[in-house]
Parts: sequence; C-alpha cells; structure tokens
Amino acid sequence: MTCASCVAGVERAIKKVNGTKDVSVNLATEEATFQSDADIEKIIDAIENAGFEASPIIEDKTDERVPFSTSFKTKFLIALPLAFVVFLMDMGPMFIESWHHAIHPYLFEWNLAMLAITAVILFYAGSSFFSGAWKSLKRKSADMNTLVAVGTGSAFLFSGYATFFGTEGGLVTPMDVYFDTAAVIIALILLGKWMEERAKYKSRDAISGLLDLTPQQANKINEKGETQTIPLSEVQQGDILLVKAFEQVPVDGIIEEGIVSVDESMMTGESVPADKKPGDSVTGGTRNTNVSFTMKATRVGKETALARLIETVRQAQGSKPPIQRLVDKVSAVFVPIVIVIALLALVGWMLVDGDPAKAIVNMVAVLIIACPCALGLATPTGIMVGSGRAAEKGILIKDAVSLEEAKKVDVILLDKTGTLTTGEMKVSGVFELGDVNEDEILQKAAAVEQQSDHPLAKAVVGFAQTKNINIPESTNVQTEAGVGVTGTVEGSRVKIGSVTMLDTSDEKIQKLIEDEQSKGATVLVVMIDESPIGLISVSDTPREEAKKFVEELKEMNIQTVMVTGDQERTARYIASQLGIVDVRFEVKPDEKAAIVKSYQDKGKRVAMVGDGINDAAALVQADLGIALSSGTDLAVSSSDITILGDDLGRVAEAIRLSRGSLRIIRQNLFWAFIYNTVGVPLAAFGILSPMFAAAAMALSSVSVVSNSLRIRGL
Repeated sequence: MTCASCVAGVERAIKKVNGTKDVSVNLATEEATFQSDADIEKIIDAIENAGFEASPIIEDKTDERVPFSTSFKTKFLIALPLAFVVFLMDMGPMFIESWHHAIHPYLFEWNLAMLAITAVILFYAGSSFFSGAWKSLKRKSADMNTLVAVGTGSAFLFSGYATFFGTEGGLVTPMDVYFDTAAVIIALILLGKWMEERAKYKSRDAISGLLDLTPQQANKINEKGETQTIPLSEVQQGDILLVKAFEQVPVDGIIEEGIVSVDESMMTGESVPADKKPGDSVTGGTRNTNVSFTMKATRVGKETALARLIETVRQAQGSKPPIQRLVDKVSAVFVPIVIVIALLALVGWMLVDGDPAKAIVNMVAVLIIACPCALGLATPTGIMVGSGRAAEKGILIKDAVSLEEAKKVDVILLDKTGTLTTGEMKVSGVFELGDVNEDEILQKAAAVEQQSDHPLAKAVVGFAQTKNINIPESTNVQTEAGVGVTGTVEGSRVKIGSVTMLDTSDEKIQKLIEDEQSKGATVLVVMIDESPIGLISVSDTPREEAKKFVEELKEMNIQTVMVTGDQERTARYIASQLGIVDVRFEVKPDEKAAIVKSYQDKGKRVAMVGDGINDAAALVQADLGIALSSGTDLAVSSSDITILGDDLGRVAEAIRLSRGSLRIIRQNLFWAFIYNTVGVPLAAFGILSPMFAAAAMALSSVSVVSNSLRIRGL
C-alpha cells in the first residue's frame, strides 16, 4: 500500500467477502486484521483482485522480522543523477545565453535526449507508481500512484508532444518542454518514500526489541539424561530443559533443580534479579544471571508470556482509534476530488491564460501536492510508536481505542488491597470472645481459609503455619463474595469473614474492633455454628509509591476514589495516609461496577485499577480498565491496559504517555490537513511549482513519521 486511499481499497475488498467483519487495515504496519468465516485464501484472492499483494501472518513464528525494503533507495540513487542531468539540460540554456545559442540548431536532438533519459527515470525508477496507477484504474479507484502517474505522465507526454510537433511561434513550441519537472518529481518522491520507509522501520523498534528477547534454541535433556540443543519451535510442554549460566530462559516453566537469580526486568521492570528455587516459575525471555538450572516447560510457542506480550503489542499497533476511521473516510474520496480540482485548474488556466504549457504545469502541481500519504500515516505511526514505547515501559495497551480513552480519563477508581497496598497481609492480633483459645481460633479459621487465594485468607493460613498449628481438612467450603468463607471442620460449621456478620451490642467488643480498625487493620470474625468465638486482626501497608502516585494523579486533574470491600475505619485510615478524600467502603464485587456507572452517569470518563477477580466486572464497566499483571488472569483479560508487575507509577505513566501520544497524533493530523488545504489552492492558482510541490509532498510524509518518533522520548 502507498497511501490512505489504498487502505480504503483493501478494506473494501475484504469486506466484500461474505462472512467477514471488523476489518481494519493499517498503512504503517502494512497489515490487515479482521474476523471471517471465509477461507484465508479467498480473502487473499479478493485483495489481489483489487490490485494489491497479500500473504498471511504466521502466528506461531514469533521470530519473524519485518525486513527493511531498500527498493526505494536503489531506485532513488538511479533517478537522482539522471534527474540532475535532465534538470541541467532543461534549465541551463534558460540562464546561460551562449548555451542557448549553441543548442538551438540541435533543439530536436537535445529534447530527444532529455525524453530518453526521463523515460528511464519514469518507467524504470518510477515504474511502481505507474503499475500501481494501472492497478487502481482496473479496480475503478484512485490513490497516490494515480496522482503521481497522471501528474508526471502528463508533463512527460506534453513535453513529448512539444518535442515532435511543437512549432516556432505556434501555440506549443519546441521550448515548451518540462522533462525536468517529471524527472525531478519522481526523484524527490522516491527520496521521500525511502526516508518514509526508514522512519516507519524505526517505529517498529518496540516489536523488534521484544523479538530479540526470544531465544532461538533450547537445551533439552532427553530420557537418557543427555543434553541436546534443539530449535525453540521443537520444545514441547513437559520437556525438561537445561538453562546454562547467563543464558535466556527459552520458554515459561517451573524450576526443577537449582537455586538461581533471574533477571526479570523485561517483564517486571525490576532491575534487581529475582531469587528462584525449585517449584518457582520462570518466564521465557528472562535471563539466568548465575548458575545453571533445570526446568520443566509449561507453556511453549505462542502460549508463552513473551509471545502473548508481542502479540498484544502487534494488535495494538495495528488497531485504529475513532479519529483514524474519520480520516479513512475522508481519504477514500480525497483523491477523486483532487483529480477534479486538477482538471478544473487545467481548464481554468486554458481559458484565462491560453497557455497550454502553463495549464499543464499547474495541473501537475495540484496532482503532486495533494498526495494523501501524510494523512494516511499521521495516526497509525503515532499509535505504533506510542504502543511500542508503552511496552518498553512495561505497559501493555490492548488497542488504539484504549490509548485514546486513557487521555480522556478524569476519574480513577482504585482497589485497596493489592493495588494501593502491598497485599502482603499479616495477622497482627487474635482476640478470644469466649472459651475457645487463640490456637483453636486460628486452627478453625485456617481450615476453611486454606482453600481460598484471597490475601486475607493467605495471611491467616500463613500465621497459623508459623505457630506450627495443625490445620485440619475442611469440606463443603463456600465463598460469599464480600462477606466471608464457610466450611465444615471436624463436624462443626465454621465461618470467617467481615465483622458486619457480627450481631452484638457488647461495647467492649465494639471498642476492640474500632481500635483495631483505627490502626488500619482489617478485623475478621470467626464463628462456630453461628456463635462468635474470636476476632482476627489483619494489617496491610500502603505501597511505597502509592502516595506519590495519588499526588501525580491530582497534578493531572484526575479525581482519585478508593473502592474497597474493607470496613469504613480501615479504609479511611489507609485513604488518609495516601491523601485520598473520596472513599467507598464495604463494597461488594458486584457493587464496584455500579459505582463505576454512577460516575459515568455524571458524565465522567472513568478508569478502574484493580488486580483481582472481584475487580473484573468493574474493569469491564469502566471506560478504561487497568490491571496489574501480578493479579489474576481474569483481571488481566478484562482490562484495556495491563501493567507488567505491580508498580503503580506505571499507571500514571500510561496516562501521561497516552496524552503525549494523542497530542503528537493530533499535531500530525493538523499539519497533514493544513498541508493539503493550503497546498492545493496554491498549486491551482499557479503559485506553487510542480518540483516544489513534489519536495513538499515527500517531506510532509517524512515529517509526520519523524514527529511520531518523538513519542519515543516521552
């Protein structure tokens, strides 16, 4: 594809295939994505019948690189010296009188030589423009190739007519040749396309960097205990692999033998290597920083975390925000409108001035200045660089719509446990309410909590284990979201959960609960057969970066709201430490989504940040769902943005990057529209020469892509 009009042509071709929907074609990545029941070969045939070339992306080849095309460079290096010769031959006699007199007797031969050299430039170096224009004509559409081919072709044919049929003193004379215009235009456009390709290739650096993290081979230990090196594609789930010192971990897996340190900065952003022991998980693409170890492969191929990361970035780079869909609609009718304007300019100049040479030149200028390349590249290159830069910072943006939504956020809802706090809950006190002693309270509570993965449950079980308490099995365990866990332990029905279940007027107990909550602790009640036997106080601490994060959001004029299922005093204590005023407490999981909607009903653009299953509904309801990847897979799959690791600072970074990216994309669109809006009238009124128009057209595309590359510095 060459311009935004090509995008529209490919999309139309794919949409015509029955059973195809959600078609999105990206000029910068040169990829099409869609959903279809049709065979892929049928889709490819439709694209090729429309005059384009296509091939399927092989999803499981994560080592695929997009090659940098040097065809425009090669053709430019051929066209440049030849165009310079034609320019001297055409313009030299106009400025050097002796030169003019010397060639005048041989003017036909002189023009013939220019015609021959220009033909090489147009129909060899610039052949792709003419073949592309022919394909466009066959599919009854027009694109950038059409404008270039018609413009340079008109100048060439008119000059050829002047060479063979021009007469001294006639309407068209032998001096009315513009071979230099056609030659220099092709050379300049080839230069622009070469520079554009280079800039687009640089904008793919994020994907290339991620691909470089993918190892190409692995050391497999066979049944005989022998080690053999095999291609990464041959690694299967369950294989035992040897990872040598300073090698990359080939796939996701579990350590079998060895106590090592692994550099996981590519996934977590943490610069300090993580210590790993047998039973711990390792991620493909991370690096072993000391001794060798063995591991069992658990996820291979496109199921690995790195492969999914690469695919997420690729999908984001190929997606379109709503603003681009408007641009595509404009671009689809832009070229035909320009051709009409060019023809009107031709007719107008013929009627007003009567000089066919001047009329042709001004028509050519209109056609060349109006190429919609910059318009087509303005948004996709910004999205490509922006999503790639985000990935480098450990921020995965699902698609371009999410990038645009992040900019609009003015309210952000934050889960407390595991998001604003460390989530590393610790038991800070056990209080007896009857005849049951502390150890038995812990024993009963841990028995039902051991089947839960909630941070509070883990804290209770962990504390019981540190006291060497024997934890019995429990049966019929049921969880009531936001309330507690119930199960049968040694014949008794045991329940542990929120103190809201506790129905008592005992002032001493109420005072005890209030005192613990005022310290920021969460208080759980333990009951046997509906009778309370004790209280367990569990404390959590805010993340180190949480307060700074809240301050950053305030500086960006974003309202912060804490939403938690915790008790009021605990919630307000943590909120006061972080500077959060708006607090929603004792919120059940299904109520979080309702709170999100309540802000949306006020006209707010709401983001939800969470890390657990109980946040999934709210993440989906929010205009922008942001999940910390240390949370559950469900929370991550429900989100629009995923933060690798659990650094809250990256949430603010994601919003800043989104705002910066959208600002640069809007700059691109503004200048692309201004360029065409101002350039076309100037060319039509004869103020802009075709060669200057060609230079401006080439530079406009390069400037748009180069401006997008500024996002890498955000």
